[in-house]
Order: sequence, then structure tokens, then C-alpha cells
Amino acid sequence: MKTILNKILNANSWLFLELVIITVVAWAVFDPAVVNLYYRNLPQGYDHGQLLYAETEVNGTWSEVIDGIPQDPYEMTEKRRDQILRQLTSVEGVESAYLYEQEYGAVGYSRPAFNECVVGGDTLYLANINFCSDAHFFETYGLKPLPGSPSAAELSRLSYQDQQVVLTRSGAIALFGTADVVGRHFTISTFDPAIEATVAGVVEDFRMSMSNTIRSMIIKPQKPQYTSCRYIIRLKKGVNAQRFDEEHGKELIGSGQTGFSRISRLTTFDEYLQRLELDEGRTQEVNRSLALALFFLINLMLAVIGTVWLHAKRRTEECGVRRAFGATRGRLLFDILWRNALLATAAVAVGLVIYLNYAHSGIQVFNGEEYCEILYTIDAAILPTDKAWPEHFWPHFLVVSVIVYLILLCTVLIGTAIPTLKIIGAKITDALKEE
Repeated sequence: MKTILNKILNANSWLFLELVIITVVAWAVFDPAVVNLYYRNLPQGYDHGQLLYAETEVNGTWSEVIDGIPQDPYEMTEKRRDQILRQLTSVEGVESAYLYEQEYGAVGYSRPAFNECVVGGDTLYLANINFCSDAHFFETYGLKPLPGSPSAAELSRLSYQDQQVVLTRSGAIALFGTADVVGRHFTISTFDPAIEATVAGVVEDFRMSMSNTIRSMIIKPQKPQYTSCRYIIRLKKGVNAQRFDEEHGKELIGSGQTGFSRISRLTTFDEYLQRLELDEGRTQEVNRSLALALFFLINLMLAVIGTVWLHAKRRTEECGVRRAFGATRGRLLFDILWRNALLATAAVAVGLVIYLNYAHSGIQVFNGEEYCEILYTIDAAILPTDKAWPEHFWPHFLVVSVIVYLILLCTVLIGTAIPTLKIIGAKITDALKEE
């Protein structure tokens, strides 16, 4: 094998050097595209395809009087909340609805708040989500409680006065090392005074938005205070959210009108997530990385085909001689493909070693964790439980390297096969005349 490889390299040293350079450039080009495709196709962890998203604005005055008592149109009361939910769920096709006050820290928001949690002397930071108590949060989003935890409906009824919280699976593992933690206690020291919280339940991991990779979360009940809020509306199974919005959106907006607030905008939750990603620049970044990778792949294919074509033309006479002595077209094709595949493998190996040294020079250590400034990632996960392979140097490098190798190998084989099939398909007498 060593002798064969040396002969191939001596005869194709210029092609070898070209493939080494292409490998280094391809790594830098395909890395963002591979990572973005991975994160784009990660499941959100809940059934967002059946959800609608609605925003409201205050629709009242300070002089509004109910039962002889002046009412503040901005203040949320239990009566007002129940009125809103009854109106929304009375619309045909609506299964449940949930209202929340602030976007910051909610599901469908990419920059969460963090709570400082203390267990056994260790301090960890978990992403924080507040939910309005007794407002159908878990059922509407479709979050899935783990075995041994209360049902979604029971978790939604948790009181903000009892200091009970819900953890995601990754959050429970980060704090206690296991997901079987119902009834266990920990301290939330973010507040003054600190809160001694009890774990009421654990739900499966989910992502807050398309561009968020954090899964270690603490979910706490709170009391709704303001009428200027947002609604998440779950449709019944089998109801298409886009079609429902088009056909029943006006009816739903009308049902969301009260004396103190009204729905000002309604869209599907998928469209809301996409708009959020667009506003943050993530959509442009993803599209740019994919477009650059596609452009590079097309040009790579053309360059390799052109280079291999010139090389194959020089071997036209050799192919004619071998065919004259009985070599079959299939045997000739296999020999040329095998030689170029071996050449590409050697070139990619050298290119990867070069890029490995470059990438490894960008490793930084912060709080005992390694980060690589050169390898592409979209988020810096705070806890090891939140990290996927793009946040770890060696898995990241190996995964992208394998993909780069397969792309270059397929490109070289295709670029070799196209001109080779034309050359070995020519008549023997014509091939022997080639110089």
C-alpha cells in the first residue's frame, strides 16, 4: 500500500497539493453549515405545530367602573383571567389557552434569565421560566411530565405561595445527578432572602426557541399582575394552525376582546418562532452559511472535474493500450477511481492535520471549561448537561472532519467518473491515437 501510494503521489503531486488546500478551506466553509443544520433540526421538545400566538394591548380607561368600583385596566385579576380563558376556549377548534405577562424568560424567547441554585454547597445556574399559576401552562404547551411526576394539569395548578418548582430532565440531572427528584429541596439564592424550593415535578427537556440550546431549566409559578399579556392557544388534534388562523383568526380576535384588553396580533407559533429568529439575525446567519457551503460545493465539483479531466486525458493512450490487451472498461474505471480515492484520502488526512493544529490553537479555558474560538457554535452552554457535540472540541472536530472527507471523496469520485467514462468508452483505435 505504501509503494502504491508513493507512486500515486509522485504522479499526481500537484493534484494532491490542490486537494490538501481544498480540505483546509472546505473545513472552514462547511463547519458553520453543518452546525447550523444540526441545531435547526433539533426537536423543540413540545408540539408547537398546534399552537397559536397572540399579543394584546390594553383596551380600557382609568375611569372604568365595575360594580361601582373604579377599575385599573392594567391590573390582572382572577376574574379577568378566567373571563379571557373562557372566551378563547369557547371558539370551536381551540383545546386550551395560556396567558403570560412578560416575554422575557418565557417559552419562545431566546435570552432567558438565570437563577442561582445551591445544592449541597455547589452553586449552579439554571435558566428560569416563570408561568402564571392555574393558567394551563403545561397542557397548552404540551410539556411532558416524567414518570413519577404529577400530570401536566396538576403542575399547572401549582401555587406561587408554596415555593414549589418544576425542573426539566437536564435541570434535575445538573442539580442532583438524577431525574428522580420529586420532593427534593434546593436553595434559590438569586432572591433576597433566598428561597428554599421543593421539586414538585420533572418534565422532558425542551428548547425555549429555535436558536436556544439550553435545556437545564427551573420553572416557577407566579401570580399574573397585568392585563397587557400574551396568549398561547392550543388547537385540537388534527386542526391545522395555519388554516385555522386564516379561517377563524377574526373570530378568535373577537373572542379575545374585553372591556380591559384586546388581541392586537395573531399568528401561528411557528411563524412567531421564525420571526424571533429573523429579528435576532439567526435566519440570515443560517442562510448565509448554507448558501456559502452550496456555492463552494458547486465550484469544488467543477474544479475537481476540470482537474481530473486533464489528468484523465493524459492517460487516454494508456487506457487504449490496456484495453487492447484485454482490460475491460469496468476494470479500468475501478482502477482509476480507486487510485483517485486513495489520493483524496491521503490529501484530506494531511489537510485535516493542518486544520487540527490551527483549531487547537484557539482553545481557551474559562471556569474549568474548554472553549474553542475557531470551531463554530451558536451558543455557549453554561452547564455540561446542556452541551451537544458542537460544544466539545474533539466530537466537533471529528464529526465535521468525517463530513468534509465524505464530501470531498464523493466529489473526487464523481469528478473522476464523468471524464473517465467518456475516455474508456471511446474506440481503442481512437484512444491509441491520443498523444
